[in-house]
Amino acid sequence: MMARVAPPGLRSSFSDVSTGFVVTIPSKKNIFLMLFLGAWLVGWCAGFFGAGSQLFGGQMKDAGGTAFLAAWLVAWTVGGGFAIFIWFWMAFGKEVITLKSDVLCIKKDIKGFGKEHEYDLSHLKNLRVMSGEFNPFDFNSAMRFWGYGGGLIAFDYGAKTFRFGTSIDEAEADMIISKLKERGNFK
Repeated sequence: MMARVAPPGLRSSFSDVSTGFVVTIPSKKNIFLMLFLGAWLVGWCAGFFGAGSQLFGGQMKDAGGTAFLAAWLVAWTVGGGFAIFIWFWMAFGKEVITLKSDVLCIKKDIKGFGKEHEYDLSHLKNLRVMSGEFNPFDFNSAMRFWGYGGGLIAFDYGAKTFRFGTSIDEAEADMIISKLKERGNFK
């Protein structure tokens, strides 16, 4: 006996507001990565506070050891900050795309925090679905593993291509583009 597969629903939501048309795409909740990062951060805290107490507690006598530990602590802090940011993005993040009369606004939002980028529609061209190849040397491509960078919806703006729609599939990206093109003046 074969089981009929129900069509998956949209991850995104749409709303018409006074400022324009809004598409909200919640971040993908990768439970394994969230649990892994949570456990890793427990160990990170132990290393961070242990190294910090060694460095600032006056226990270091060797200048070379002090310099190494200071450099290690800086790198460890950056790594921990990245892990904390990604955990919060997975838990609470969303992309908010607002189509206004003359601009497309894109914001990666975590509980109200995040920078909004505005793109003038007169310079925005070729809104499309674009699945990119993985390139570990490209920051946005490398961040896709963590559910943050890149995206399947692309557009050309001046001499550069910008992307959004990180947590969606190609079919949903097509639907979002159709809804945006219904309401906006895209070239």
